[in-house]
Amino acid sequence: MNVRIVALLAALVPFLAVHATYLVAASHGVVDWCTPYLDSCTSISATGRKPPASYLFRATMLPSAVIMMAYWWLNHTWLAALHARAGSERQHANHWMLVLGVLACIGLILYVTVLGERGDAWATQRRVGTVLFFSFTFMAQLLLLSQLRRLQVAGVRPGVLAYMGWACGTLLAVGVLTVVLQAWDEAWYETVEDAFEWVLTLLLQSNFLAGYFVWRQAGWKLVVKERD
Repeated sequence: MNVRIVALLAALVPFLAVHATYLVAASHGVVDWCTPYLDSCTSISATGRKPPASYLFRATMLPSAVIMMAYWWLNHTWLAALHARAGSERQHANHWMLVLGVLACIGLILYVTVLGERGDAWATQRRVGTVLFFSFTFMAQLLLLSQLRRLQVAGVRPGVLAYMGWACGTLLAVGVLTVVLQAWDEAWYETVEDAFEWVLTLLLQSNFLAGYFVWRQAGWKLVVKERD
């Protein structure tokens, strides 16, 4: 069973969903027309907060969370087989990758389901969901990369792993930079915060796309066997 489509969907569906939501929101005057990666004119949350863009946002991002869960489960299954083939009994990194990946997806669901709702409780849930999704997805991607490097999977080109490493390093650097800038001048940082959010999201999703190329180059397929 060729499951590479799952990795491709995990990369492209959230990316296309966010940008389509922005176009709908801007066309209805909910947000300004701009280049959000540069102009920092609107947050991702603002694009999906009000109808009709909110309907599209929920209809696409909730399935995206499920697709990403499947992506992490398939990675876990594949790497477990590679570890077993290599004679490695220590699979703590693989198990933690799955746990963190699934928790990140649950965080995304928590965030999406209450986006646009008013009240402190809903605001707290959105913040928790956002932190879970970004931080745990980042850590799961690091654990995936470390295992791929250690296992030296046949067929996977060094360039793909180098990009995954660069993306993770850039995510960490940008994350630290946002903390420093906010501490240095909070008022100014608020004027560029939204652009950082768009860039961080793009980097995070690009690593899912790199995962697709890893699967493709490795040529792995999911095989379902019947027990005797």
